[in-house]
Amino acid sequence: MKFSMSSYSSRLKASAVLLATLVLAASGAGAATASEESPSAQNDHAMGSTLRDHERADQKLFSIQGTESSLAVPSGVRGMDVSSHQGEVDWTKAAANGAKFAYVKASEGTAYRNPYFQAQYSGAASAGMLHGAYHFALPNASSGAAQANYFLQSGAAWKPDGKTLPALLDLEESPYGDGACYGLTPGQMISWISDFATTILSRTGRLPAIYTTTNWWEDCTGKANGFGNHPLHIARWASTPGALPAGWKNYTLWQHAESGVFPGDQNVFRGSLTELTAFAKNPGPIFSDISGGQFTAEVNWLGSRGISTGWTEANGARTYRPLVPVARDAMAAFMYRLAGSPAFTAPAKSPFADVATDNPFYKQITWLASKGISTGWTEVNGTKTYRPLEPVARDAMAAFMYRLAGSPAFTAPAKSPFTDVATDNPFYKQITWLASSGISTGWTEANGTKTYRPLAPVARDAMAAFMSRFDTKFGS
Repeated sequence: MKFSMSSYSSRLKASAVLLATLVLAASGAGAATASEESPSAQNDHAMGSTLRDHERADQKLFSIQGTESSLAVPSGVRGMDVSSHQGEVDWTKAAANGAKFAYVKASEGTAYRNPYFQAQYSGAASAGMLHGAYHFALPNASSGAAQANYFLQSGAAWKPDGKTLPALLDLEESPYGDGACYGLTPGQMISWISDFATTILSRTGRLPAIYTTTNWWEDCTGKANGFGNHPLHIARWASTPGALPAGWKNYTLWQHAESGVFPGDQNVFRGSLTELTAFAKNPGPIFSDISGGQFTAEVNWLGSRGISTGWTEANGARTYRPLVPVARDAMAAFMYRLAGSPAFTAPAKSPFADVATDNPFYKQITWLASKGISTGWTEVNGTKTYRPLEPVARDAMAAFMYRLAGSPAFTAPAKSPFTDVATDNPFYKQITWLASSGISTGWTEANGTKTYRPLAPVARDAMAAFMSRFDTKFGS
């Protein structure tokens, strides 16, 4: 891919003949919008634009021309990726030639938007293709979160409609001469990628796919092996995808040639069209430490709702830590997000002596208090405390959820269904309401009795189950 030139833009609109001439002169570059010296041109790089000049000698680069007789097309579902360089794409022709999906460049850094994005993105959909959007990363320009938010302003957020592909993060050599890795250490690069991914996950409910080469990944992340839950879009213009980056056993997408029968780069999805549709619809695994356990579905649901995005480990792995008890500050955040993160202005002065206004969960804690869900304790000296780091016990959890539901009318049973919860327990009504709602029915012990274990701390996996069932029953 070549840089575009704004000096040609008015002529491009005026003359189809000149457009053809420019395309030939630019070796495949499409409609152009800015000069090479302008900031917009310097931020207009297509997916794979640095491969030819910067990949190592073992990367054999291919262009598939015409009938593609020079190189067999890899097996799988065929697709393409485009940017402003392709300009106005003939999507009907591309679909007729066999393209089933397309990735469209939306943004680069926080200073460039593809001026053709909306037309290209909607054009692919109108032609019956699955479509997705990608972001060209500039990790030394601004934070991962800032670039993720800028990217999402394109309006191309993933949704589980079976037609929209996950967001795609384009990670490749710096095109600005400041080093392949943008001057970042492997640790800094891992943190930047995680920052971008966490923002995308929290706002869309799905991890982004990652486009990269094995060489770049080795050099710039130090062979980080923790990103395997992200779909891999491997870039290698060759007859095989070659060795994959650390952390991935298989690729999901493969950019195998820079040009061919479709406009832009040539891609394949590893699988059938039915599997591609399923890939588009299902968010897939989110946490590396959640796989096949008792509450796997509920934890993945929690992650897909952005209620908890977990932790990023040193190798980039995203973990949920399912058996860790939930503290009262985190509980406030969980409930605030379960409620849809409603508009709320936190008070200028904290109502709690042990919760400073710069506490990372200050807004959520004070929202919880404002709703009467948890108003904390009044200490002997008259001050109010929240005790943010204390674990949440199962009896208090029942009270929190009862109040979150709006304290509905409920008559507690005359006889307790739990041998360890007396009818005079201060949370008896809320515990039995929770049980009657199916949110937590307790345990059946070896002797056949039912227990609730009211003083046991709530672990993070059980919290996911509570919230998933609450949402099913009451909505959020």
